[in-house]
Amino acid sequence: MTPAITPPASYDWRTITALNIVSALAQVGQFGILYVIVPVWLAEQGLNAAQLGFFAASLWMGQLPGLALAPALCRSLGPRRVVIAGLLCTLVALFGLAVGAWPVYLLCGVLAGFGMGLRWIGLEPWLYHIAPAHARGRLVGFHETLIAAAPVVAPVIAGQWGVQGNTVLWVGASFTVSALVPLALARRPPVADDAHTQPSWSQSLRSAYGYGIFRAGLAIALFGGMLESAVVGLFAIFAQDRSFAVGEVTQLLTAFGLGGFLLQYPVGWLADHWGLKATGVVCAAGTGLLAAALAMLPGSFLAYGGMFALGGLITGFLTLALVAATKTPTADMARNVSALSMVYSLSAVVGPIVAGWAMTATHSQALMWFAACVAVLMGFVLVYQSQGVLVVDANASQTR
Repeated sequence: MTPAITPPASYDWRTITALNIVSALAQVGQFGILYVIVPVWLAEQGLNAAQLGFFAASLWMGQLPGLALAPALCRSLGPRRVVIAGLLCTLVALFGLAVGAWPVYLLCGVLAGFGMGLRWIGLEPWLYHIAPAHARGRLVGFHETLIAAAPVVAPVIAGQWGVQGNTVLWVGASFTVSALVPLALARRPPVADDAHTQPSWSQSLRSAYGYGIFRAGLAIALFGGMLESAVVGLFAIFAQDRSFAVGEVTQLLTAFGLGGFLLQYPVGWLADHWGLKATGVVCAAGTGLLAAALAMLPGSFLAYGGMFALGGLITGFLTLALVAATKTPTADMARNVSALSMVYSLSAVVGPIVAGWAMTATHSQALMWFAACVAVLMGFVLVYQSQGVLVVDANASQTR
């Protein structure tokens, strides 16, 4: 059952709108610049695939304590202060990147990831609690569409301003600061009636694991995190080895982000109407085929089209994991979101390290072969969870 929360007289559309804008602006600075463009910036400074892999891993590693601490901090400090703290961490990390050098970059990556985790859990459960419950899949898809604009906007900015110097870092800081304006317009979060009687983490996880939709979200988060972090963090090396110039690399990353931007609402719609597992299997199969094609047929036209579709599918895995978290009918949505987000982030630490090692030991094509193998494995796990039968379920809200 859902937590007892004092409901507003009607849906608080002002706060819903404000929080969506906060996410859209903050995501450009916290993810678009730091996760997508900074690896390109670092590659231009001479870092190799292994070093880039460790930097990408540091971002996701930093998310873990942020995701773990955020639910308790939200109850003690309030979601608004937690979001502000996350944004401040990002600003310090961007400044450190501007003035530091390797291996200080790794510390900046950890701090940036920590701030991302705080903002993520501080904001999203707050948003989903006050939103219409009957359309959470579509709302998650809409929200993920907005924040998926970050991997589109950031490469466009990098393409226009270049990645030399520190300009892109200050642009990231500007977007992060601007998110404080709509945050100030959001009304005070609703107070949970059972805020002082919350179950322990272990009790919450045992309760959530009893639901099939949560177990499916767990599998999607486990494999999806590896895919996103590896592809985003190491694509610059893969593309440059295929003789793409820096400007073309940013264009390809724009195509990847554009796919994520345009396809998240359809992914959420499919989750509402087909069911989570069926949608996950479709996305996994498409990811495996596209990654294999990019590894074998590196033509320019295929690269742009393939990266567009790959962006939509890979970004869709986080959308599906969040749909699973919000639709699991347990007492603490924040912990559901936090738990699956932590699994996503932990697997994202592993992804670029393994893929970066494989690329260093063999060739850059190993990145796409790694993505294809992980996607196929995800599909098999979801099929196994469904006992080999996937039915398009018109009543996709069934959770057991």
